[in-house]
Amino acid sequence: MIPLHNALRIEQGQIVALQLLRGVAALAVVVEHLLQRYEKRGALPAELPEFVAKLGQTGVFAFFAISGFIMVFITSRDRQAPPSGAAFLRARFLRVAPLYYLTTLLIVVFAWATQGLGTLSDFRFPTLAEWVGSFLFIPHRGANGLIQPIYGLGWSLHYEMFFYLLFAAGLAIHRRHGVLLVLAVLGLLAALGPLIAAPADRWGLSVIAYVFTRPVMLIFMAGMILARIRERCGDRLPSAPLPLIASVAIAALWLAATLETIGAMLGAIVLALAVCVLVVPRDREAGGRFAMFSSAMGNASYSIYLTHSFVLGAFAAATSAIAAEGPGPLMALVLMACTGCFILGWLTWHLIEVPMTNRLRGKRSRPSEMVAP
Repeated sequence: MIPLHNALRIEQGQIVALQLLRGVAALAVVVEHLLQRYEKRGALPAELPEFVAKLGQTGVFAFFAISGFIMVFITSRDRQAPPSGAAFLRARFLRVAPLYYLTTLLIVVFAWATQGLGTLSDFRFPTLAEWVGSFLFIPHRGANGLIQPIYGLGWSLHYEMFFYLLFAAGLAIHRRHGVLLVLAVLGLLAALGPLIAAPADRWGLSVIAYVFTRPVMLIFMAGMILARIRERCGDRLPSAPLPLIASVAIAALWLAATLETIGAMLGAIVLALAVCVLVVPRDREAGGRFAMFSSAMGNASYSIYLTHSFVLGAFAAATSAIAAEGPGPLMALVLMACTGCFILGWLTWHLIEVPMTNRLRGKRSRPSEMVAP
């Protein structure tokens, strides 16, 4: 386990504004899911605005952009000895899979134990095929008709792991210039998307082909390109106060949720990422409290994403009457839920995620190595 004082420290090489963006993206998912639970319970006086339904999608797409950036960023830190494709894929698998497997098992137990207590009453144990497909990150339709694994939040990890597989293949083919090959493949997949209709099949190549030719593949590309731009700029990046960088990035992420077309949404998300990685905070802010908070948000982001479902149901059930009193109480409850999910996520990261991943890696990893998917 990382000592508490080290867990709160800003690690060398971290991009603080990017850390904050990761945390905000995770909390956007929390907000959408909380409001959906209130709506199901009839606690909201009117139908949710359309942009609320896009908050979670915006947060996940931001993760995709960040992943594209981080993978190029971390593999280009040592240009003379970049990791092999196999080493990269192993590191990514050990980063993503353990906590996802654990929360998948827990969500099934949790759903079984609480069936009939919440808004969902149609629980059934997953089939063997669903367990295998979920744990191997193979896209398939669940019993509800949606293309998602047992733990519904894991749909985003289908894209993450597929991207990691492509990236590992690029490193295996050419360890220094494989990024260009990955960019080309992602572009080709996105170009094929309009030609592939959503299949009715539950399993098979038709489902896989459909999932991995969606326009979101472009956002991985955008993140990769921004990493190359940052690398080329070197020490010539402009600077600005960290709170200003954070404010502009969060505003761009909020704007993304309000835009109607997928292209405009992705463009606003890329803008949020660009502000975070192409503008650097002033030196005097490098170790301030806001920077420490931003770092903690980023560290906890993956755990926030995977653990918030365990508490939001009970929170919504206990506070539905308060949420129905008006916008003011509702906003206060949203802030409370975000704070609670952040604390739970950070504790999960500190007490479970990092120790578990380190043990599987067989070494004592630094917090900065625990980059989010």
